Amino acid sequence: MYVLLLILLGISRYRAHKNSQLPDGFYAAIVNSFSNRNIMFSTEMIRSSMLFIYVGVEEGESEQIRNAMHYRGTHLSDYKPKTQKIFVMSAQKAPVAKSVTRFYVRLNMKMSTEYRVFMRHTEGRARNIAFVREKLDEVNTFYSHEMGEQIGQVVKESCWKPNNQGLLINAVFFNLSWARTFNSEATYPREFRVNAARSVMIPMMHEDSKFAFGILGNLKATAVLVPFSQGDLQMLLIKPDQPDGLAALQMSLQAMNILSVARNLTMMDVFVGIPKFKIHSDLELSPAFEKMGIKDIFKPSKSFSTLLHRNTNFQIDGVIHVVTFEFQEQGIGTPSTDVGNGSLTHTFNGVKYFLATHPFAFYIIDNTSIFFAGHVTSF
Repeated sequence: MYVLLLILLGISRYRAHKNSQLPDGFYAAIVNSFSNRNIMFSTEMIRSSMLFIYVGVEEGESEQIRNAMHYRGTHLSDYKPKTQKIFVMSAQKAPVAKSVTRFYVRLNMKMSTEYRVFMRHTEGRARNIAFVREKLDEVNTFYSHEMGEQIGQVVKESCWKPNNQGLLINAVFFNLSWARTFNSEATYPREFRVNAARSVMIPMMHEDSKFAFGILGNLKATAVLVPFSQGDLQMLLIKPDQPDGLAALQMSLQAMNILSVARNLTMMDVFVGIPKFKIHSDLELSPAFEKMGIKDIFKPSKSFSTLLHRNTNFQIDGVIHVVTFEFQEQGIGTPSTDVGNGSLTHTFNGVKYFLATHPFAFYIIDNTSIFFAGHVTSF
């Protein structure tokens, strides 16, 4: 009950300790666990969602989560990460981003009164449910209603098993146009080199304009900033010099101040080419968490004494983080913005090039925060 006592005493709200870089080990655990998939994720929303589990568990399991998530010993009913500001932004009366979290607990496992008190102060919800096919359809319909059909199938049947006891789900969408949209007539096929043995032809969007650009010699990489139309939001793309260099690049990036990398870029004439594609990034995070030292919550344990009304064996069967995104001429997502103001040709003298024709990393940032991270590795 110690966790809930801290909540009720109103300990000051937690804030991310290093908002200019991603939490130590967290970024590496995710990108390494899904190295062969195109992914996009928000470490801050994952950390916020994990509080649903953290406040319900005690003993060693609690310590594992606290250390990995960098909660710094604070347990907060009103926790909101600094990056929460993106979820109150809007463009043309539509939200820029939305996040919905649900924690599903097996129907016959009643949650404690103390835990329900905690849930009243959160933006997510915990509920008892039967892990049957009909309820799976209900959950996916709920997410589609809350976030729009573009979110796709949030929970796969393979994750919704009859013997499940606890399943944590966070889904996010991001939906915003570029400050300078790409011209669809300048979208044409280019070769994308997946690895030394495989290349594919994919549609690439092109734009020649002034962008913040830099050659990162110490990282053996090149970077460019592509601004969005809203506030100071930008996408930072970082491409290793070599097609097989992404893994090493990401190992270096995890310890770096990402915002400092962006600030050190220089405005110049750049011809940019980035893939046009849509991806459904659905990550079951338990493999990544286990790499970070969070292991015991995925095994039967009686440490969930704060979550449950009766102290009985309980385990978490999955932590799902879903982001649906689409790189297109207008922007990311499905922004209601016309295309066509992008340039068709690159006629600058001394123009620099950023052509994302092999695996690369990206971040969605503003001047003070990292909202999303991800990588593109294959088609």
